[in-house]
Amino acid sequence: MFGKFLIGMATLAAFAGFAQAENYDWGNVRFDGGGFVSAVIFHPKAENVLYARTDVGGVYRFDFERKVWIPLMDWVSQNDVGLYGTEAFALDPTDPRRIYVLAGTGYFSQGRTAVLRSEDYGTTWDTSYVEMLAHGNGMGRQTGEKLAVDPNKPNILFCGSRTKGVYKSTDYGKTWTSAYKVALSDAEGNSLTNVNGVSFVLFDESQGKNADGSSKTIYIGISDTKDNLQVSKDGGETWKTVTGGPAGLMPHRAKIVDGDMFITYADGPGPHNISRGAFYKYNIAGGTWTDLTPSDSVTHEQSPTTYEKDESSYGGVAIDPKDKNHIVITTLGKYTGRHLAKDAAGKERDNYGDRIYTTVDGGKTWIHGQHYGDGINIDANGTDWIPGNAIHWAGSLEINPFNNKQAWVTSGNGVFMTDDITAKVPVWKFQSRGIEETVPLDIVSIPGGPLVTAIGDYDGAVYTNINESAKRHTPTVGTTESMGFAPLTGSLVRTGVITVYGQYDSQNFNVMYRSEDMGKTWDSVKTTLKGGKGWIVLSADGKVMLHRPENATYRSDDNGATWTAVETGEQTNYSHIVADPVNPSVFYVMNSMGTLYKSTDAGKNFVKQEARLQNESAGEYYNGSNYIRTVPGREGHVWVPMDQAQVWLTKGFSENGLAYTEDGGKTWNRCEGASTAIAVGIGKAKEGADYETIFIWGAAKEGDPIGIYRSTDKCKTFERINDDKHQFGGPGNGNFVQGDMNTFGVVYMSTVGRGLIVGAPEGTDFVAGVERAVLFAAPSLRLENRSLHVVAPAGGTVRLFAVNGKGILSERVQGVMRLDLAEIPAGAYVAKFLDSRGKVQISKKLTLR
Repeated sequence: MFGKFLIGMATLAAFAGFAQAENYDWGNVRFDGGGFVSAVIFHPKAENVLYARTDVGGVYRFDFERKVWIPLMDWVSQNDVGLYGTEAFALDPTDPRRIYVLAGTGYFSQGRTAVLRSEDYGTTWDTSYVEMLAHGNGMGRQTGEKLAVDPNKPNILFCGSRTKGVYKSTDYGKTWTSAYKVALSDAEGNSLTNVNGVSFVLFDESQGKNADGSSKTIYIGISDTKDNLQVSKDGGETWKTVTGGPAGLMPHRAKIVDGDMFITYADGPGPHNISRGAFYKYNIAGGTWTDLTPSDSVTHEQSPTTYEKDESSYGGVAIDPKDKNHIVITTLGKYTGRHLAKDAAGKERDNYGDRIYTTVDGGKTWIHGQHYGDGINIDANGTDWIPGNAIHWAGSLEINPFNNKQAWVTSGNGVFMTDDITAKVPVWKFQSRGIEETVPLDIVSIPGGPLVTAIGDYDGAVYTNINESAKRHTPTVGTTESMGFAPLTGSLVRTGVITVYGQYDSQNFNVMYRSEDMGKTWDSVKTTLKGGKGWIVLSADGKVMLHRPENATYRSDDNGATWTAVETGEQTNYSHIVADPVNPSVFYVMNSMGTLYKSTDAGKNFVKQEARLQNESAGEYYNGSNYIRTVPGREGHVWVPMDQAQVWLTKGFSENGLAYTEDGGKTWNRCEGASTAIAVGIGKAKEGADYETIFIWGAAKEGDPIGIYRSTDKCKTFERINDDKHQFGGPGNGNFVQGDMNTFGVVYMSTVGRGLIVGAPEGTDFVAGVERAVLFAAPSLRLENRSLHVVAPAGGTVRLFAVNGKGILSERVQGVMRLDLAEIPAGAYVAKFLDSRGKVQISKKLTLR
């Protein structure tokens, strides 16, 4: 039924000490983008090295050959899920292999913050936990960068924090000490959201060196409206305020070129709730400021064309490396730029977002190709849902240092790129394939039908091929929190909120849509809902709907025409209600104390069942917010995960296990094969098995690592199917794993912002023949003493030749590797890297001594 998907970059390696299934490949159900990409950054001296960071989905590197982004943080554990919130990154300008990331999220992982360090383009990482608090999903997350490498002495890094000032490292980011206490705050956890502190750290390598060779001059920007640009001229020992900047505004981003600093400003940290700003040039030697804020031409009825300042807030700034008078900047959080695209049917679709201004005369005059009537300026580039959406929250902008016509800009929905920023109307391609930053909240794998998803902010989609872009559910409602499904009829129901914008105000309407063709089309349900969004459940025959918009439940048996409040049982207001897949009269809900409430009258009344799921005297308690699962075609079968992630525990999770009933809750069975089950899902049975496949996010035996496990023998035994390189931070906000009902072994998992994860047994038809993504953006060969250090895509070959052309050795590349050359005689040689097609990508002369 399904097509192929883009395989992840590595397959499972065998582990000793616990049961292991066959190798699995990992990837995403393709959506493209769907979240805020906070920043992009190019390496200034190495071609085709480009990274992006996101607010809740980690860091990516772009593969220029295949035009796809490669995720670099799939190793993040559930205990460290907050590290997916990335607040800043920095590249070593002297070594393209090195990248640093400041990561942490105030409301996850108890606010734990770390500086991540990689010496191989983000392929592997070391982690240093730090006391400075980051909040990758807080206000000001698009400012920066807070993290910077000293270009004159790259073992030295400075990092700005939200609450504790500036920190310094002298050992390549391994350890950190306080360097300057400024912009201090007591904020922590969720309160970090509105406190941005230091917005950027910027070295000026041209202003001389200290005695130890480090840079003398360092600038910091601060998210405040006064004393917000400061400088140190002694390597961070002392600081003073740079005066003369615009009043009442905060610096967002800055670039230094040939003695001038260019700074964007707004009246708040952004990316929203801001209204005005400016763009200034500061001449460092003269200490003078020049207002370069763009002016737009305005024609008045009583006067000729004049020019008026665009007092928008501003975010991104890029300077052409070949011409400092060629500058590109973006507004931020404004909706005055028209973005026009054509959809797959050729229909023009537009929306309004940030403007992107260009000047070629140093800011004297500006142009932007987003006036109404200027023509198409957005290219969907193979992503079906992007037409009708705009570039917005454009807080970061970069010009390719090796191609000054190519520019990249970030957006609240992904990344856009233009091949010609010098055009009168630049066309911005949606260049987000591989970045999967949606927050999955629910899915339905329809037996014999498609996969249907519900996601935050962008509705979800219907897939018959998970490796192809799919249109959003239409009409759109923004966040779709759940997907009601009636297995006997194939009906689907979703609910949400639409906003109708008027000339002077806007109105919100709670809506519900129903589909009778597996999500191809959706018809409005004529109803007056008791609240928006929320959990929606259909009876097996689709005749009864239960809707929980907040903490109350409502029932309708006339397709939403009328609603009646229903009591589902004690302590069940936040639990998931599920329908029996065979009997239309039966619904189930489990309360937080392990008691099942059951309705046998089509949801009118729920009755407490006598058999308790858990042993209260043993301290076992059920987390009522987890999904409980029914089994297609089996009446009375309900599976219950009994655990939850608890970062304050030694292991980070409870250990109550997994239970199921086959008689609708009259009796319960405990699964001997699972010591921990935080989430449970049901998938297609293995050939020859007499029961469906059971998936859990949990552990098989006490002491096993937390992960995705699979059972094909009705939970007697479980085998781990993921590995430590593919943890994805656990099941995140949606907190689910779920199997595919059409292909054995295929499993889906929600995340905090890495999209909908999918795994499949290696070699199955589901994934057969898919070409692997290139792991490295910039392959390299480097001789270190008598070993050759190789960083290159797996599948290629490294060959060593004598100067007369004789082959000395040939090795298949597995990614990062070292070849021992100790036994090869001294002399001159040539090392070459050939890609999987036999094309020479690198040729390097070596001298062995």
